[in-house]
Amino acid sequence: MTLRVFSVVLLILLCPIGLHAEPTLSSGDSGWWEDTPWRNPDRGFNWYPPDTPPKKTDKKATDKPKPIKDMKTMEELQKELARLKDLAIMHPTQANVRSYLEAQTYVMDKSSLFADVARRVVWATPSVDYNSRSPTATFAQLSKKDMRSAAQAQTLAELSRDFGLMFFFRSDCPYCHQQAPVLRLLEQQYGMPVMGVSMDGGGLPQFPDARRDNGISMIVSGGQGIQTVPALILVHRETRQAVPIGTGALAIDEIVERIRVLTRTRPGQEF
Repeated sequence: MTLRVFSVVLLILLCPIGLHAEPTLSSGDSGWWEDTPWRNPDRGFNWYPPDTPPKKTDKKATDKPKPIKDMKTMEELQKELARLKDLAIMHPTQANVRSYLEAQTYVMDKSSLFADVARRVVWATPSVDYNSRSPTATFAQLSKKDMRSAAQAQTLAELSRDFGLMFFFRSDCPYCHQQAPVLRLLEQQYGMPVMGVSMDGGGLPQFPDARRDNGISMIVSGGQGIQTVPALILVHRETRQAVPIGTGALAIDEIVERIRVLTRTRPGQEF
């Protein structure tokens, strides 16, 4: 290339006025063609304007939900079921309601299948079968009840040598009047001594010699005091070790069972 030809080419490239035909301009490109890098250093030496950025589309609006039978996780299933339910309630057309009911039926079928498989696994796996620890058969329950009654009687016979029940009451409490004869019967059947303690100084027909509370309620309750009557507390005669049995009216069987559980078992042992 001669020096003369090179000079002509360079002049064409640097000339601010284009020597080519005027391009067809769109409304968004007209400003770019009118501008030059000599006036705007940020424009750059580009032959053509930059591409128009693509329009963003709402993916949520365009994507169709996956069929519920194709979903692989509970999270997906729950979200889709909630969406269909919301749609059916807010726009209760036949199509929307039918879609929701079909999805609900599918979920119920999955749950039923899980329940059926689960029970089969339980039957074949003693470690997860609660019946192996606590039989539900009637004859087994009767045998269990007999063994528990024997254990209750033995427990109270052993405890009665060192422990006694303290019965805290008020003379104006109707439930205390109903609880008193039950405690006297317990004392007769199991030999567990029961001492009545009056919180208001009054007495009951079954406990005419009841002691007035002189602060003992604070001692056996750990300093909290007795707020609700009737209240039963198992107390060691010498060490004053106290085991709260319960408050409110209690049947004799319930009292005996609570004493056995609280003194002879560990939490979770029988479950």
